[in-house]
Amino acid sequence: MSRGNKKTKQVVGGMVSMGLVVSVVLSGCSSDKKEEPTATGTSSAAPKTTAAVEPSKELVNISWYMRKPIDTMKDQEAIEAEANKTIKNAVNANLHFNFIDAASWEDKMKLMSASGEPYDLVFTSNWTNPIDSNVQKGAFLPLDDLLKKYGQDILAKVDKRSWKSVTYNGKIMAIPSQSPFTTPSGIVFKKDLVTKYNVDYKKIKNLQDLEPFLETIKKNEPTITPLLVTKTVSAAGDHIADHTIVTKGIRYDEKGGQLVLEIEIPQYVNNYRTMHDYYVKGYVAKDAAIKTDFTAEAKSGKYAVMRDSGGYSEDGSKSTALFGFPTAESLVYYPIIATSNMVGAATAISKTSKNPERAMELLNAVWKDKKLSNTLAYGLEGKNYTVKSGAGTDAMSVEAKSGAEQTWAIWHNWLGPLWDQWDSSWNSKASLELMQKNNNEAKTSAILGFLFNGEVVKSEIAQVNAVYAELLPILISGAMPDYDKFLGDMKQRLKDAGLEKIKAEAQKQLDTWKAQNK
Repeated sequence: MSRGNKKTKQVVGGMVSMGLVVSVVLSGCSSDKKEEPTATGTSSAAPKTTAAVEPSKELVNISWYMRKPIDTMKDQEAIEAEANKTIKNAVNANLHFNFIDAASWEDKMKLMSASGEPYDLVFTSNWTNPIDSNVQKGAFLPLDDLLKKYGQDILAKVDKRSWKSVTYNGKIMAIPSQSPFTTPSGIVFKKDLVTKYNVDYKKIKNLQDLEPFLETIKKNEPTITPLLVTKTVSAAGDHIADHTIVTKGIRYDEKGGQLVLEIEIPQYVNNYRTMHDYYVKGYVAKDAAIKTDFTAEAKSGKYAVMRDSGGYSEDGSKSTALFGFPTAESLVYYPIIATSNMVGAATAISKTSKNPERAMELLNAVWKDKKLSNTLAYGLEGKNYTVKSGAGTDAMSVEAKSGAEQTWAIWHNWLGPLWDQWDSSWNSKASLELMQKNNNEAKTSAILGFLFNGEVVKSEIAQVNAVYAELLPILISGAMPDYDKFLGDMKQRLKDAGLEKIKAEAQKQLDTWKAQNK
């Protein structure tokens, strides 16, 4: 299943891509033009693997830290044992996942980085355990040389455009996953309720269109909350057409060709005004601003409408698989390809890794071996999934367990090679092909490749982030007495924290980038 911006979320990369709220993408910007990484291994830029110094081949243990994809992970020991048969044969290493609950994931990784605790691989993205802040802290190892020596299969499969999203000051700091760069977002409905009230849900395209259905649920379903909102997951209020995220609070207006403050974009202001109206009318839980686990809330089945599970699916299959009950979806937002879309999921090697060469070799094996990547994702045949067709081939069709029976899942783009995924209820072969087609054909941002380096305004960024951390849950949920007063106060506090200074620095870097990329 793709996450991105997902499974957020869990969300999302993907989460495929999941920026579920306003994503933060503070990326380094190199003024030097550079060649893309190559998989040929024949030029001076990419020496042949056979010429590289081989790492020690004694058996080593490689740790991989990851936000827990689902709450019911129970089969880790058996799945790792099966996967390690292949991994040990390929690189003489044993892999062990360290899954951290969503509530403590960010704090855990910050603590490990601050203490210098040794670990090897880690999930990073633009929406959780952010790559930009980790790079600024020096938590990750540059990967250029390791990729050239031990990552030939990775280089062959990663979309060359993606490297721009993980390159800081000329150095590759993570491996971007195969992901849908234009993940469409949907509004998800409990299918039994739209059927019961004969709702033409496909015509609902934004927050405002939802009101008649939400009103119906409020009046007739006392045990159901009309709209799910949590502390960090909005109900699509941050879906702003034709505005590309540059850094927290600042977007590029694709039509106007300039940087703008997010809080001043009319669509943004109107969406959250609607959320406040819905809160006042009782469509949103009174404690929404302190709810922390979107996925757990969604799985409870106590909500009529919610955010998608990390990507729109026309038949509702993605959200149905994650939430554990039949859903229906309506497409509401289709973003253009921006630099931030390309890092909804990525993998980095810790600067504290004792075996970075072997860690890269292990990642390369995951990208190279379809059976290995699918075993890590789906688990064990007969226990976590059943084969529907193509048994024993690289093109199997499988049925993954879902709902209460699901005891294992790692979304493929959290591992890396999404396009190698076996056909399943997570993503059909047709949906994977459509994602790739959209990647190749979708509209791209006018500033694709631009990465903002926040180093010179890091103090202001910290202050702005603090304001958002305090006020965004209230904005998302609509839980303020007076919306206009709250928005005005929030805007002033952001400006006092230095948002205008950050914008000026971003504009300066953007002007330089444009001059170099005419």
